[in-house]
Amino acid sequence: MSLKLLAALLALSAADARAADALIRDTEGLFLDMSKLNLGTISSEDDKKKYIYTIQLEKSRVTRKTLKNVYENAFDLYKNGQYEAANDLTRKILSIDPGYADASILNRATIDLKGSTKPRVSERRLVEERFEEGMALYRQGRLVEAAQRWEECSKLAPSNLKSHYWLRKTRAELAVEHYRKGRQAYRQHRLRETLDQWYAALVLNPRYPRLAVELAKVEAESREQDANEKLQAALNLYGQGLVLESLKMLDSVLESGPGNVKAQKLQAEIRAEVANQHVAEGRRFYESRQYEKGIAEWKRAVEYGYDPKSADQLVARAKEQMRREEAAKKRSVEAAKAREEDLKKQKAEEEAAAAEAKRKEEERAKTDASGQTQSQAGQTPPPQNAESNKQAAQQAYLEGIIYYQKGDYEKARDKWLHARQLDPGNSDASAGLEKIEKLYGAGQ
Repeated sequence: MSLKLLAALLALSAADARAADALIRDTEGLFLDMSKLNLGTISSEDDKKKYIYTIQLEKSRVTRKTLKNVYENAFDLYKNGQYEAANDLTRKILSIDPGYADASILNRATIDLKGSTKPRVSERRLVEERFEEGMALYRQGRLVEAAQRWEECSKLAPSNLKSHYWLRKTRAELAVEHYRKGRQAYRQHRLRETLDQWYAALVLNPRYPRLAVELAKVEAESREQDANEKLQAALNLYGQGLVLESLKMLDSVLESGPGNVKAQKLQAEIRAEVANQHVAEGRRFYESRQYEKGIAEWKRAVEYGYDPKSADQLVARAKEQMRREEAAKKRSVEAAKAREEDLKKQKAEEEAAAAEAKRKEEERAKTDASGQTQSQAGQTPPPQNAESNKQAAQQAYLEGIIYYQKGDYEKARDKWLHARQLDPGNSDASAGLEKIEKLYGAGQ
């Protein structure tokens, strides 16, 4: 509701200029001067919600107080016989607050009295008719409707004592009836219905004897019944494997009754089981070397009540194992790199040895060719059996090198053995055999 609408509503309610000015001055004092407020900086979402809620409450308070003043002015117009003006005001009040009962009563009265030439007489007659309608309804046992008629009489004619008397009497009887129905519902253990009936009785008769004590007792029983129902629901959820939903249900039980021992015990048991499940799952991840997932599971176990120190020990062990495996992996990479370097070096040495052997073979071939030429020229060199064996041994060694480079280590070994048999002093053949022994062992 805007301030302009309220101002217009108040202006229409004035019977004369002086009354309107007084009402407006009184209404202006009801509104907050927001320019004088220092709200400061609102940062959090909770603060914003609280601020909005406070503004809404203040707005409702100002609205109620303003409408009350407008109603009082409409009632003054009604008492002065200005029914049309009073009707216009009450209609505007009801457009803002349809539940404003007093305005609704006054609005109906202004409609009934519209066009009356003798306001005072007409008002008394209207009140008397309402009163008689109430009496007729009361005799028929229709107490609620009778009370409504007498309430209208009391609102329209506050000084009408008999309306007040019968209204109090009827309300007292209605309170007794509500109490009786509540007692009957209580005997059948329908606690919610009992509370509804007894609160209705208390509204009609705030001084109903000992009703407040009985209400407190039934409220306690109702809370216990509600807690038991929620406990049963929590157990059912737990039985279905819905553990988290079960815990939420138990949380709601403890919110309404923090001292509920059953709920506390059941919650502790379920939380302990959930915590143990997370611990077991963490161990499973640990054994499969999924250490990060294992650590996450152990931290969740702490959220459900697992001992933090024990969880810290498990986490520390996992982190230490992660460190060790990382170090081992690093060493393995370094070892693999070193082996690769050794193989490259060994290959280079073998290639160099093969090149040297080839070079020597070429030199021997040249020497043999030269010797053969000299023999053909009439020079007959003395036979050298030892030299022939060395040459044959070197040739067998070179053939072994070729087999070795091809990966045929068995034939390479045979050639180098043969070379050593021909020339026991052939160091190249001995070195080749040592390589074979390193690769396959002495038993090869």
